[in-house]
Amino acid sequence: MSELSQAEYLRRRYGAHQTDRRNIAIVAGLLVVLTAAWLVWQVIALRAPSASAEGVALTVVSDSEVSVTFNLTATEGSTVSCTVRAFTENLTEVGVKEVTVGPVVESPSSVTTSVATIQPATGATVGDCLILEE
Repeated sequence: MSELSQAEYLRRRYGAHQTDRRNIAIVAGLLVVLTAAWLVWQVIALRAPSASAEGVALTVVSDSEVSVTFNLTATEGSTVSCTVRAFTENLTEVGVKEVTVGPVVESPSSVTTSVATIQPATGATVGDCLILEE
């Protein structure tokens, strides 16, 4: 009889290490549940109404006022609130206005608003468009 290696001796004495299939099944089940939850979340997020603004045009009315025109894309019938910001050449914010539009009749729709400024503005952005709960 040959001498056993220590690993072989331990394997014969305590039994061979077997992969715990239950742990594998639990981990696989958790992955399936997490994947399904992520897919449901994505479907809900894609069906939620959304609003966005683009194509900003700026007209300087005076040193203390600008007119901003943008295209609003939103779910028809919704009321939307967007933030319009006016900036100087060095991107200092000199005016801000919260604009509420709605209910939206057609999408996209052109929106024009005036923004009061504390200095002459040379640019503007429109963002943070949110559909208001009603």
